[in-house]
Amino acid sequence: MAVCERAGVGRTSFYNYFEDVDALVSTVAHETAIEIKERFASLHTEIPRGFARLEACLSMILETAVVDPEAILLVASLASSVPEIMELLQIEISAELAAFAPVPEEDLPVLGNHLAQTVVALAHQMALGNLAKNSIDKHVEFMMRACG
Repeated sequence: MAVCERAGVGRTSFYNYFEDVDALVSTVAHETAIEIKERFASLHTEIPRGFARLEACLSMILETAVVDPEAILLVASLASSVPEIMELLQIEISAELAAFAPVPEEDLPVLGNHLAQTVVALAHQMALGNLAKNSIDKHVEFMMRACG
């Protein structure tokens, strides 16, 4: 009822579109993941695969936490329960690492997972206002150091 009240729609209208609140949350999470994927795609067309593109992707996620904190808070809170969100990030990061990182191939998924978990945690803290907006470059620099 609180969701309907805040959205300014009646309960009947809400249930015409969503089975329950969980379905609404799932839809919003899915649309947010698609939006982030589209942002990744635009970077992919502008920057060749490798170090610079990974750096740009990590920066983009942290910058999103500043300009759209609600989206990042949603993604961060659902990342553990909606595996597609973290999988998307891990796949993208691992693909970039494979293009340049001097680590054994079997270590790429572990490093990709580490960077995905780290950037989501940092973005979450940034969206909450617990990290300075002007610290994005430093955080990205430290994550890139982990890549070798």
